Amino acid sequence: MTSLKNFSKGKFIPAIIFFSGLLFCHITGNRGVYPIDSFSHFDSGFRILNGEHPFKDYWIVSGFFVDYFQSLIFLFFGVSWQSYILNASILNGFISTLVYYLFTRLGLGLKSSFFYSICFALLAYPSSGTPFVDHHSTFLSLISVIFLILAIKTKKLYFWFLIPFFLFLSFLSKQVPATYIFLSVILIISFHLLHQTRKESFKIISILFFSSLFSIIFLIIFFKIVSIDYKDFIIQYILYPSTIGNERYNAINYDLKNVFYNFKFIYLALFFLLYFTFKNFKKEFFYRGIDFKISLICILIFISFAQHIIVTKNQIFIFFLIPLFLGLAHLQIKNNDNLKKFFNYLLIIFCVLATLKYHLRFNVDRKFHELNGVQFSNAVSSSKLSKKLSGLKWISPRKNTKYETLLEVNELNAYKTILLKDKSKKIIITNYSLFSVLLNENVSSYSRWFPGDNSAFPIKGNIFFNKFSNFISSTFINRNIDSIYLLPDVDEKNLTDYINSNCLIKKELDYKIIKFDIDKNCKNFALD
Repeated sequence: MTSLKNFSKGKFIPAIIFFSGLLFCHITGNRGVYPIDSFSHFDSGFRILNGEHPFKDYWIVSGFFVDYFQSLIFLFFGVSWQSYILNASILNGFISTLVYYLFTRLGLGLKSSFFYSICFALLAYPSSGTPFVDHHSTFLSLISVIFLILAIKTKKLYFWFLIPFFLFLSFLSKQVPATYIFLSVILIISFHLLHQTRKESFKIISILFFSSLFSIIFLIIFFKIVSIDYKDFIIQYILYPSTIGNERYNAINYDLKNVFYNFKFIYLALFFLLYFTFKNFKKEFFYRGIDFKISLICILIFISFAQHIIVTKNQIFIFFLIPLFLGLAHLQIKNNDNLKKFFNYLLIIFCVLATLKYHLRFNVDRKFHELNGVQFSNAVSSSKLSKKLSGLKWISPRKNTKYETLLEVNELNAYKTILLKDKSKKIIITNYSLFSVLLNENVSSYSRWFPGDNSAFPIKGNIFFNKFSNFISSTFINRNIDSIYLLPDVDEKNLTDYINSNCLIKKELDYKIIKFDIDKNCKNFALD
């Protein structure tokens, strides 16, 4: 009875939500792999622990913060798959708990806040389960938006300070949607300040300025400590990605499917919120109130996230907006509304159905990682590869039988055996970014990803092509590399397009592995 009373008073609810968010993500993170995405921060977190850093030791265009957060988790919990997926799980638990706090702080009842927050936790990071730059950037920017709402609602100054800090972390995870949300936040803050006193506006602007300055100074000091050249950061993280963005914007297709059909249930949830909010439009100074500002914020964050999905053409993962918008809509159903009970039940039923729909699609079927066509009964234990991967049920896209899955794992074991025999200084070019951990030595390559397009590093014709060629050359020299192993999942042009062919001695090994020995007599590896 005491436990039930404590629950009804909300004492245990934040902890329950946090650990539920942790558990949901933990389960999906152990359910299959999509190698290029699932392992994207596995080896990079390990190599940071061993003294290597992004921008100077490997080329990256996003995920700076995610890599370092992963290295901290490895430091405290050890290097393993289970500690790897903690990266996503912790963020999922944290933001789900923050959503609950937001609902209760705005006046939603404990039970309703708990319900919508649990639905949010189920649809948020579990769609990936493993650390992913788009998810990190999305949820860190959403955290800043929640702090913005709380700052407006409570007038607490520390909430204003936290807004730029989390936006900064979001940008250091991925440039978009962080930039879109930054612009949205600027608009909302500007609108809010129009109706504040000069003294109050000055106070808010000062806090935002000092928080932004603190974040920038912290980054500069950090770069100084780990010896990262800020010029490399600017080229790899800002200038080169802008060339990718320009190409994608030119190819955007704003058709009915992309703009409306793909987001139809989010539109419906947003409609409920706007409907209940604008029922009070006739109230004096309505546009100055928190309800109007929340609705404006929700419109802008939806546009920002949807625009990001349309531009990147990634799987849609923003269905967590449905319980968020519905919870905020629930708040707007006023006590004097004759249909209050009907609308309450309507929102809850809609939320249950939408949550179940997208839970089945993304968490059970694992659509985000292209696993919706596999039979999970054919998955095998990843401990066959290494005890460090214990708990992960290995199955990857386009593996239709257990035989194919076992064959993939056995091939990876064969690669590991061949690589263990070579004691020389080597790197491995592959999208299975786990061999540094498996071999317990840094064999990771000069890029985190090899996606086959220009989304990870410059290809021929890009203005930064020669810069990347020289970066690879300096990597070979600085690390005193003797050989490069190219695994079958990556085309050899990812090496030969950038390095003088006279400096490479090609050998074909078993299991379709290609080995390139480096001619140490070469004076210049890079292409002129």
